[in-house]
Amino acid sequence: MTTKKLQDGFNFLYSDKRTRLVHGVLKGLGVAVNRDDYDDLFQEGCLIFAQVFADYPEPIRTPMEERRLMTFAYRKIRWRLLDILRHQQRGVEVSQYSLDQDELNPESRELDDPRAQLPFDRLANAAFFDELWRRSSKKARRYLSLTLQDRFDSDTAIAKHCGVSRQAVHQWKQQLIATARRLQKDWPDMV
Repeated sequence: MTTKKLQDGFNFLYSDKRTRLVHGVLKGLGVAVNRDDYDDLFQEGCLIFAQVFADYPEPIRTPMEERRLMTFAYRKIRWRLLDILRHQQRGVEVSQYSLDQDELNPESRELDDPRAQLPFDRLANAAFFDELWRRSSKKARRYLSLTLQDRFDSDTAIAKHCGVSRQAVHQWKQQLIATARRLQKDWPDMV
């Protein structure tokens, strides 16, 4: 594979809005545009397309041949990006440890947000949740802990688990939101 062929692949991809193919692959994989590594994954997809274009055995002269190439490239990009995402998922196992962590409180170890995408995000989210935990009432802490566990899909399920009304859980949630907003005003760079 020569550099000329790769350059031809990039030129082909960036002409006539063909980059939509890579964006479509990322969307199909569920990668949100606001993810921190979206641009990196997009560039990786463009590199994969250039390699596919350089290795593609048939010349592209007609719209039908172009469609075959784009279908083939879509599959290749999807498979390789999926491999990259799986590899990232295995490598991003972060545990939160603190010297001032209260060992008597087992709920304090559950404040790591497993939905954060990258290690830096997870640490930033963990710092935010630690501060939120410190400033919240006992009931709001309980709501936060149960919400971050991802075992409950609604406030109704949390209410049933705790043996209280939905309105009570809604009040816990509102207290937590108010505390989070105050925290965001005090430290706007934290969130």
